[in-house]
Amino acid sequence: MDLTRNLKQALSTGKIIFGQRETMGACSKGEARLVLVAANCPESFLSDLSTSHPGVPVHRVLMVNRQLGAACAKPFAVSSLCVVDPGQSDLLTLQHNL
Repeated sequence: MDLTRNLKQALSTGKIIFGQRETMGACSKGEARLVLVAANCPESFLSDLSTSHPGVPVHRVLMVNRQLGAACAKPFAVSSLCVVDPGQSDLLTLQHNL
């Protein structure tokens, strides 16, 4: 799967939430369908997320936060993002891997 292409597709046709705080909030509200985290995302965030929301699938990508931000066409680093609506992308087919 081409992750960058699918991220751009989801950004244009679906709904993506950026940032650790916003991702936790979406998980708490039950809106999160998938959480993507950068390779260098803090372990404390990952443990908090998996402890407080065990039902939300989390996929760690092979990109660091700057690369993930660039893949999402953002001018800032993105350590985590939350897929609320995948739109026409295939992001929800990613496997849970921590």
